[in-house]
Amino acid sequence: MSDPGDQLFLEVYREHAGLVIKTAHAFTTNAADRDDLYQEILLSVWKALPQFKGQAKLSTYVYRVAHSCALNWKRSRQRYQSKVDRFALEIPDLTSSPEERERVAWLYARIQQLPPVDRTLILLYLDKINYADIAEISGLSETNIGVRLHRIKQQLTALSEEIPHEI
Repeated sequence: MSDPGDQLFLEVYREHAGLVIKTAHAFTTNAADRDDLYQEILLSVWKALPQFKGQAKLSTYVYRVAHSCALNWKRSRQRYQSKVDRFALEIPDLTSSPEERERVAWLYARIQQLPPVDRTLILLYLDKINYADIAEISGLSETNIGVRLHRIKQQLTALSEEIPHEI
C-alpha cells in the first residue's frame, strides 16, 4: 500500500499541474528557467504537503506554495544577477584595442573546442600556473602535462596560421 502523502502529491500533480505551469510561466522568460522553476515548485509542493490540514482547498494551498516558491526563486535569481553584474564591473578590461579583443575572443573560441582536460590544462598554463601545481590540480603527471601542452600549443599555432593576417 502506498503512502497517503504520495497519493496526495499524485492528486496535486494530476489536477493542479496547470496551476504550477502557469506560475512558472509567469515568473520566467525562457524555457530552461521555466523548467527549472517548475521542478522547484513541484519539489516545494511535495515538501509542503505534510503540513496541509485541509482547512483550505487543495488548489489554494498549492497556489500559495507555488507562488511563494516562485517569489523566492525570482529573488534568488535577482541577487545572483546583481552579484554577477557587480563582479563584471570590477573586472578590468585586459585588452586595449579592438584587434586584441578579437584575438582573445578567437583564442577562447578555439579553447572551447578542446576536450575538457586539454581545456583545463591550457587555461591553467595561461594563468601561469607551474607544471607541479597543474599536476596536483589535474591528477596528471608533470611529463604528461608537458606533452599535452606542447601538442595543444602546436594545434592552436596551426589554427592561427590559417587566419588571414593584415599586412
